[in-house]
Amino acid sequence: MNNHGAPTFRTRRPTLAVIAPHPDDDILGCGILIRNAQRARWRVVVIALTDGQASHPNSARWPAQALGRLRRAEMRRALARLAAGTVPMRFMGWRDGSLEVDGSALLLRRILQSAGATDVAVASAQDHHPDHRAAWLLARAATAHSQSRLHAYEVWARCEGATRPFFSPGKSCKHWAMQAHRSQVTEYITDDPEGFVFSKSVVRRLLTVAETLTLRQSKIVSTKRPVRHFAKLLRDKSFIELT
Repeated sequence: MNNHGAPTFRTRRPTLAVIAPHPDDDILGCGILIRNAQRARWRVVVIALTDGQASHPNSARWPAQALGRLRRAEMRRALARLAAGTVPMRFMGWRDGSLEVDGSALLLRRILQSAGATDVAVASAQDHHPDHRAAWLLARAATAHSQSRLHAYEVWARCEGATRPFFSPGKSCKHWAMQAHRSQVTEYITDDPEGFVFSKSVVRRLLTVAETLTLRQSKIVSTKRPVRHFAKLLRDKSFIELT
């Protein structure tokens, strides 16, 4: 069942809508972005397209519905650890692994419009996960012919290729936030040995490689620059560095 009532706020302040294909993609792909947007006094809303309920399909203790509730709770806890526990959250409840079929760009568009989203960040089409690519297509359709600027953040694509040093005052918060997703980073679910769990090496890489945000052909890379520069982030079409 969908649980996606429209955000209740209306504001002239910049509003960032973060679209996560699954709970945890928001932390992995743009946790620093969310933290800095909050600190720069942007409005932030987080939209989870699925509940990640397919990560342990053979678990008897955690069938899909119960697992979905667990992962929603983990997502809330993770955002709280980023000092973003009060941001409006919307859970679309579409099937994990079936976004291409279940997703509705029209419904997503209505939510973004109701939220007053000036900027939308969604998983990149460069990620190899089919739900990430489907999320990008949904967001692109949902923001077409609108005033919202669409940006792509990378999750899996950041595990590939060369890396660069990454230093940020929010980096430790991001590590702590990811630990809230215990069903994904630990052996918390013990009755499905074939279930998905991040390896420690993959988590380490995802948390230590700089976040990227792509607007059109421009790539923005997070660094430790003062947070006051964040207000320029989504206006400049040239290559800039994100706080």
